[in-house]
Amino acid sequence: AVLVSAYEESGLFSVDVTTDPDTLKFQDMKKYDVLLNNWNSWPDNDVRWPAEAEQGLLRFVEEGGGLLFFHSATSAFYKWPEFKEISTAAWILDSTWHGPVSQVRVSVQDREHPVTAGLTDFYIMDELWINAERNESFRVLGTAVNTEEDSGEQPAILVGKYGKGRIFHTILGHDETALQNSGFQTLMLRAAEWASTGKVGIPVSK
Repeated sequence: AVLVSAYEESGLFSVDVTTDPDTLKFQDMKKYDVLLNNWNSWPDNDVRWPAEAEQGLLRFVEEGGGLLFFHSATSAFYKWPEFKEISTAAWILDSTWHGPVSQVRVSVQDREHPVTAGLTDFYIMDELWINAERNESFRVLGTAVNTEEDSGEQPAILVGKYGKGRIFHTILGHDETALQNSGFQTLMLRAAEWASTGKVGIPVSK
């Protein structure tokens, strides 16, 4: 609900919400410019969607649809090989971990990309994942570090492509407090515009 309000109040987006994404087919998805995915089946990592839903999502992105993930939405479908091609930063047992929700510094590393051009570094109260699995085909736009413990800079803002489609993922966004952060909201708004059109006109927050 926090993100729905942010998108609608921007005046640039009309939003529909489903809690049953596994029922969607390509014909349903193609009505939209971009899909924002916050779905996760953890700890049941072997869950798969019906073939029509899985194939529909891949076709949607491949044909140019935008796709946004945040936080734990990519820690799913561990036995769906194609999902690894369109996602990154999954939680891996025995190698990924996080500390408590705390102050996290987000640093923009790539100011040439439309999503992060002009975006300033910001702080956010969040649960920072450490050593999440990487899809090396994704480009790192920004990193994050927990200011309360020496966990090192983590890839935190990432973009990729699949066919004609543009994909965005951030490991940020654990709870409502994080989603209400102005820096996070600016990032998600700009990501949705970029994934939809390839360009960004939404101004950065001051």
